Amino acid sequence: MQLLNPRAKSATPGRLWSQHREASLSWLAFGLLLAAWNTADDDAGRTRPRPPSLRGYSCVSVRAVARSEALHR
Repeated sequence: MQLLNPRAKSATPGRLWSQHREASLSWLAFGLLLAAWNTADDDAGRTRPRPPSLRGYSCVSVRAVARSEALHR
């Protein structure tokens, strides 16, 4: 005698594939949303490039930039 399992219908391979596909598309849409948001944030903060004398440094303080600009005026 076979016992009826209410979850047996949802465990069919076709149904699992469609659920997996839906989840994959959701993650893809989420990734595209984050990429668009990141691009929008990058465009919002356009600033002047660093002075040539400070371009070799990975971190530059505001004081160093102000001093460099004052020396080159």
